[in-house]
Amino acid sequence: MNFGLEKCAKICLKIGGVQSKMHIGSTFEKDIKKLDPRKESFDIQHKNEKEKLKKEYLRRLRLVLGTELSAKNKIQAIGTLAVPVLRYSFGIVNWHEEELQKLDLKTRKLLTIHGQNHPKADVDRLYVPRKQGGRGLM
Repeated sequence: MNFGLEKCAKICLKIGGVQSKMHIGSTFEKDIKKLDPRKESFDIQHKNEKEKLKKEYLRRLRLVLGTELSAKNKIQAIGTLAVPVLRYSFGIVNWHEEELQKLDLKTRKLLTIHGQNHPKADVDRLYVPRKQGGRGLM
């Protein structure tokens, strides 16, 4: 078996900083080149990532709302397919509360456009669990 070691590189990061000593114990350690921290950027480009995440969330939301599922199943599908796109990024990407509120407003508008929410319906009821009489949206 052959490994593509020419494509591999190694670097040791600890708490966002580059460590000089690496503790990698492998038989290929001498063959793997070291990654130059001056040439590589390890910063997350939050603005670009936010735009990608918003776009993907809204795409999935529209896909679910365009189906012929019942209202209950649409809300469950949104919670299963669309919401995790944003949820997994919450610990990594710096979201501001205003951005999330705008995204929430856009979600409610799309629900209204697709006939899943009345324009004058109670906003809080949308997020109350179904067992307590709400719609169960996360």
